[in-house]
Amino acid sequence: MLEMELQRLWDFIEQYIFTLPSEAMGQRPAFNPYCDEYPAYDLPGAAEIRRENLYAYLRSLSRQPEVLIVGEALGWRGCRFSGVPLTCEAQLLSGKLPFGGRQSSRSARPYAEATATIFWHTMLPYFPGFMSWNCVPIHTHTTGKPLTNRRPTRQEISDYQPFLQELVGLIAPRTVIALGKAAEAALILSGISYYPVRHPSHGGRQGFRMGIEEAASGGCFSKNG
Repeated sequence: MLEMELQRLWDFIEQYIFTLPSEAMGQRPAFNPYCDEYPAYDLPGAAEIRRENLYAYLRSLSRQPEVLIVGEALGWRGCRFSGVPLTCEAQLLSGKLPFGGRQSSRSARPYAEATATIFWHTMLPYFPGFMSWNCVPIHTHTTGKPLTNRRPTRQEISDYQPFLQELVGLIAPRTVIALGKAAEAALILSGISYYPVRHPSHGGRQGFRMGIEEAASGGCFSKNG
């Protein structure tokens, strides 16, 4: 990704994503890990660590991504602590990805996430031809249980749809891939054409892999080399 394009993208994320408010209680509790911290779960300075991890990921995109892969919301074992969509802390520290990062959680071991593991096992050969993001760019959880995942509501998908639409405009990918129904709903609201692929969670490993292979064989993007 060109330096100028990266800066425009980063400016947008800083202005609109990092400033989204967290809501601990109510019917739709959510947490923004890029600006807030829970001392019981996060290391001091965790929010800054997660911002730095995200920046390292974006800098590793050595060319303009052909594909934007849109997930649902931040998973607590994944992006909630890593700061990188569809990526977990264990992967950042493994040295097996084209980028790295630091642990932000207080966990004795860096958190690992099944979805992230499946995602990168399938997608690594296509890097850096794609970028991943979530249609709801914060962590949605159940009330009083910060370390849980809650499916985003229709209202949340609608609330954050303008941010996704702006992001797509900035990246200008050739193809947008939707992982799951929430991502599809957000893209439909935005009027953005997309290629649906099974989300890798909840038994979706095989469907996700096959969907990505079909998208690649259809010319959406290609493997490195």
